[in-house]
Amino acid sequence: EVKKPVLLKEHDRIKICDWMFTFHTENTPSSIQIEEDELESPSTVHASIGKMSQQQLLETQPTEKLRALLEISGALGKTLQEDTLLPLVADILFNIFRQADRCFVIMRDDASEQLIPKVIKTRRPNTETSARFSKTIVRRCLESGQSLLFDDAQGGSGQMALSASIAEFRIRSVMCAPLINQDGNAFGLIQLDSQDRARTFTQDDLRLLVGVANQAAVSLENAKLHRMAVDLAVKQQDEELARRVQRSFLPQRLPEISGYSFYAFYQAAKNVGGDYYDFIPHTDERLGILLGDVAGKGMPAALLMAKLSAEARFCMLAQPEMAQAVGRLNEQLLQAGMMDRFVTLSACLLDPKRHRVTVVNAGHISPLVYRCAANRLEEAISNKQTGFPLGMIEGTEYEHNIVELQPGDCVIVFTDGVTDALNMQNESFGIENVRRAILEESDQTERNMPQAVGKRVIAAVQRHSQGQSQVDDIALVCFGRLDEPALTPMESGRISTATGPMTQTLRRVPGRDND
Repeated sequence: EVKKPVLLKEHDRIKICDWMFTFHTENTPSSIQIEEDELESPSTVHASIGKMSQQQLLETQPTEKLRALLEISGALGKTLQEDTLLPLVADILFNIFRQADRCFVIMRDDASEQLIPKVIKTRRPNTETSARFSKTIVRRCLESGQSLLFDDAQGGSGQMALSASIAEFRIRSVMCAPLINQDGNAFGLIQLDSQDRARTFTQDDLRLLVGVANQAAVSLENAKLHRMAVDLAVKQQDEELARRVQRSFLPQRLPEISGYSFYAFYQAAKNVGGDYYDFIPHTDERLGILLGDVAGKGMPAALLMAKLSAEARFCMLAQPEMAQAVGRLNEQLLQAGMMDRFVTLSACLLDPKRHRVTVVNAGHISPLVYRCAANRLEEAISNKQTGFPLGMIEGTEYEHNIVELQPGDCVIVFTDGVTDALNMQNESFGIENVRRAILEESDQTERNMPQAVGKRVIAAVQRHSQGQSQVDDIALVCFGRLDEPALTPMESGRISTATGPMTQTLRRVPGRDND
């Protein structure tokens, strides 16, 4: 009983007749502690009446909420851009849940597992930058994959432990719903919170938020698939352009030299590759025939292949002898700073007047010389004469070997994509199968023709690797002396390069041989 003025303190209670009041200071956020016996007392009045009145007001408008739900369904179906879709979700949610003070659309990064707020929307202007969400609530929602509702989040009801963000922003009611993908995994969530204890969220609000979140999740998944499709289309377009550019570095026509014939085949394991070959006119009607293999596959190897193509032509024209040209090419590539990249190269200089070939080898598989008269194979250069790959050691000096060509003889140069081709048992094609394809499968009527030799090798590789994906780029060049010098080379003189999708097997690659 109070008979004189008394200074009230925080949480002091005043009973006037059948009414009970709790005192709070002006600077202290309202945090009403409700005891169980007070909940049962019909005369205990806190914010319950006002609270129920506001909720009843919202719950008596099902038509408006249904209209809003249809609105968000239609709106989300009109865009496939995530940057547009997410703010749209927040805007519509604020229209549906007028008691919400803040809205967060939060995504979980797959790689780092970090929580990234994609959208932050607040009722009060210029407060988005300072808004923070409760990681405790968010992680609980994502880990459980279930929607959550916390009423009186600051109160002592035991539903939610006090967190810094809840205390700082005086959050009274929080609800969140996970964004679930088709695999049933939560990749993000939508969180709404309110600072007004008289206008907290209800179970009906939560069910409505779940409905919105489900629609938003589908729209976000569609947006993601659309983005992936667009990115894939752009990537394929870029790769197709890169493939065309790379093909422009390869010879477009085979050489035409009286008494000699040529064959070339090229196929990248991906859209672009690191294998390289070229025919470079030299002094005194000689012809440089180069075939190389850049370490690696794909775009990095293709870029270095382009560099190799330009530098090789310069070095060949600047140096009269093949060994010196290859040595200078090595220095040029070292100066380019290839880091851990290197190039193996077989360089041949054909002198059609003397019917001889000067061979220089830089860490590459030795070219094979097919002797028509004896129907046998021999290596064009020994391992002892083979130098280091290009781009490895500065100042490397390269040796050469001279090969005399008799009528019907031809030289076969190829990359390790031929010997490394795998079958369904993951067995490599190997050098012995290359030899067998040249010697044992020859057609006696045209066995000395470079076209026939090259086609036999490629056909054997295709049979071996049938049903298996190509593991490495393939390049093969054959050239040789005809039996009858009066015969002309191929009529078309056109080089065709077989190309195909990244995972296409050799046997299914469209196109035709380079004949």
